[in-house]
Amino acid sequence: MSVIQAIVLDLDGTLLGSDKSVSPRNYQAVQRCFDSGIHIIIATARPPRAANQFLKKFPFVDYMVYYNGALVTCKSKQNERHISIPLEISQQINKFIESREPQSIISYEVNDSWYTCRPVSDSQWASLGIRSNEPKPEVVDKDYFSSLSPTKILVLGCSTWREICEQFGDHVNVIATDEGVLVQIMHKSASKEKAVQWVLNDIGVKSENVMVFGDDFNDLGLFHMSGFPVAMENAIIELKDCAAHVTASNDNDGVAVAIERFVVQSLADHDSTNGKR
Repeated sequence: MSVIQAIVLDLDGTLLGSDKSVSPRNYQAVQRCFDSGIHIIIATARPPRAANQFLKKFPFVDYMVYYNGALVTCKSKQNERHISIPLEISQQINKFIESREPQSIISYEVNDSWYTCRPVSDSQWASLGIRSNEPKPEVVDKDYFSSLSPTKILVLGCSTWREICEQFGDHVNVIATDEGVLVQIMHKSASKEKAVQWVLNDIGVKSENVMVFGDDFNDLGLFHMSGFPVAMENAIIELKDCAAHVTASNDNDGVAVAIERFVVQSLADHDSTNGKR
């Protein structure tokens, strides 16, 4: 195993337990790595407003990958890499969906703002995993909505998502969950692995020196690019099949279990070899 110089962590289903909290053991393991000079990178499908609430315990994280790679921010350099869907393409997608499924609800994530042009009930947002006390999209008029270049298009209740793939697949990636209950559309070049590679180039770390943790399809690209991919016990079989190691589940401190076994022990052996106590 190569020396680990950076660790990439997914949030939901990985670093976060089912109760959406970071366990003390996971926190301590990640902190130990950072204190030893290992870069910690968070890579999530969440937008900043929905991810940063979990990261207050990790003020040392410098690089954040949001929206599955469409937005990357660097705290220390105060800069970002943002990939949005071109206005012309988003307008075409919008018209395509409205002509086929006018009952579906379309909303746009634009950087860290969220817009729709139709009010949505709490029961409908529950399908998006949005709780009643969490922020909802701002309702705007159609002219303003159509003038936006979205980071991500969210479509609620769209069974024709395969047609969207066929029609616009050269320009965007389309991810459908729950048989089309929620469809997520992003720029073709936006992915976790491309965003993380941009970060690695910036910090001067090679991909073979990277440990990656994940649980779902959007982590597959990262697993193929990293030197030491670790799948959670609760991960999809496709990740487990290409993982270097399968750790415990997100509810059983899986991140910490793997870090303690492969990274902390290696650091301890290194310190011992160099006469540190």
